[in-house]
Amino acid sequence: MIIRRSILEVCSALFAVAASASLASAADVVASASEDVVAPAPSLEAPLTGLRAGDWLVRARVAALLPVDETSTVGLIGGRIVTPEMVIPDVLISYFLTDHISVEGQAGVVRTRPRIVDSAIGDLDIGTIWSAAAAASVQYHFLPEARFNPYVGVGASYSHAFSIKPGERVSDFDVKPQVSLIVQAGADYQISQNWFANAAAKYMLVPETVYEGGGATFTSDADMVFVGAGIGYRF
Repeated sequence: MIIRRSILEVCSALFAVAASASLASAADVVASASEDVVAPAPSLEAPLTGLRAGDWLVRARVAALLPVDETSTVGLIGGRIVTPEMVIPDVLISYFLTDHISVEGQAGVVRTRPRIVDSAIGDLDIGTIWSAAAAASVQYHFLPEARFNPYVGVGASYSHAFSIKPGERVSDFDVKPQVSLIVQAGADYQISQNWFANAAAKYMLVPETVYEGGGATFTSDADMVFVGAGIGYRF
């Protein structure tokens, strides 16, 4: 009886040790699983930060340039001047002075091909005009920390014709330089850390265009609407 009791006591002790070990192991597994759920692996992707002071943003867009409310004076032959709509590439650079305020600048070359229509001698091309153009503006951005960041701006542009090829029935002529006022609105949308989608519209208050040559003077008065969309990269 004494031996049997000793054996039972030893077995009970061993069972208690085994049970304790099993519970400890199970507790470790549960704790490990809880840690996996509560503390996931950190993301390798940097957070989106919007546009901030000190950022440079280069935008490239495809844009339509649309004359509006065009009026003209042609002279003896009558008719009217028509400035065709244009689709142009548009590249510009912005620098953010503060989170909300940026300055924008661009320069390039623009080709226009105005025509005279419904004149006494029919329709005719005035010619092909190549102009150097530069523009600058100041913009206010409403939501610099958000992915969708609308803005408004004001500025001015300057253009100067440097190459003129008259049409077949038009004598040599000159075009005076122009300074135009610009008002604009647009928005940037952050696609990834440094890439942005952009859309913008501008209204350009253009002064009267004067074509002078061969003893004749033609004038055309039309404002311009710019509508463009593209992408930008932040440095």
